[in-house]
Amino acid sequence: MDETQNQSVARPASPGEHDGHRRPVRGKMWELEGRWLMGRVAPRELLEGIGRYLRLETPERKDELLALMRTRAEELEEADRDLPVDGPSQGMLALTTTVLAAYEALLPVFDEDQRRTILFLQHVLGAVARRPFEIAFEALGKREDALGAIEASCRQEAPFYGSYFSIAFDRQDADTFEMRAERCFFRDFFARHGNPLLTTAVCAWDANWMRAVDPAVSGLRAERTSLMSLGDDACRFRVVRTGDPLAPYTDALDQRFSGGQAAS
Repeated sequence: MDETQNQSVARPASPGEHDGHRRPVRGKMWELEGRWLMGRVAPRELLEGIGRYLRLETPERKDELLALMRTRAEELEEADRDLPVDGPSQGMLALTTTVLAAYEALLPVFDEDQRRTILFLQHVLGAVARRPFEIAFEALGKREDALGAIEASCRQEAPFYGSYFSIAFDRQDADTFEMRAERCFFRDFFARHGNPLLTTAVCAWDANWMRAVDPAVSGLRAERTSLMSLGDDACRFRVVRTGDPLAPYTDALDQRFSGGQAAS
C-alpha cells in the first residue's frame, strides 16, 4: 500500500523534464486547485442552489435562512480549526462547515426528516462543478488506452485532496483500476459532529467523475463499491473494462442510502 501511495503524486517526467522540479510544481498546483474549489466554489454554489429552492419553498425566509447558514458555518469553522493540516483540508473545512450549517437550518424546512434533508443536500452538492468533471473524463475516455489515461489522471491529481487523506492506487489486473481512500477528512469532520451519514452529501459530489465514464465510448464502466460514510472500512472507486456499451454505473451510495436502506 505504501508503495502505491508513493507513486500517486504525478506521472514520470517525459524526456528533457527535470523530475525533481516538475513533481512539486504540479503537486502544488493541484493543492491550490483543491483549496479553491472546495473552499470557495463549492460552498458558494451549494448556498446558491439552496437559495433557489428556498425561493420556491419559503421565499419570506430565504434571506434569513441563508444568513443563518453563513453565520453558523463561520462558527463551526472557528471551532474546528484544529482539524485541517494543509491547504486542501482548509478548503474541505469550509465546505463541510457549510454543509453542516445548511443541514441544521434546513431540517425544520423538511419537517425534521433527517434522511430527506441529507438527500436534498446530496442533490444540490452533487451538481457543483459537475460539467468540468464530465468534460475532463469524457476526454480521457476517448484515449486509445482509456483505462491507463484515467489511472494516470487519478494518480496525478492525488495532491488535490492533500495530505490528510490516505489514498492508495491499485492496478489489480490489466482490466481493473481501483482507487481506495482509507482516511477521509469529510467523514472525520461529520463523525466529530455526531452525523457521519451527512458525509454522503459530499460523497454524491465525489461521484461526478465516475458517472462521466461512458462504456459506449471508452469500453469502461465505473463503480463505487464501498463507503466509509456508510460504515465500510474504505471508499473504493473502481474502473473496469467492459464489452457492454450499456453497462451502468453502480454506486453503493445509491444502493444503500439513496435507495432507502440506510437509517436516517
